[in-house]
Amino acid sequence: MPSAIPMRGLRMEDELYLKLKYIATKENRSYNQEAVHILKTFVEQYETEHGIISVDTDALYQ
Repeated sequence: MPSAIPMRGLRMEDELYLKLKYIATKENRSYNQEAVHILKTFVEQYETEHGIISVDTDALYQ
């Protein structure tokens, strides 16, 4: 069954991509799940230090 979450593109160097795939395997996650986990963790840490970031997701679809 396809995901309801939109696909987003990301460009990175081969070495970083392969290291991320390695970490994902070690953490029993897919490459995508690992990337999302890392990004969520980063945003949470940023918001802890700088305050909540307010966004309007509806604006993406107008």
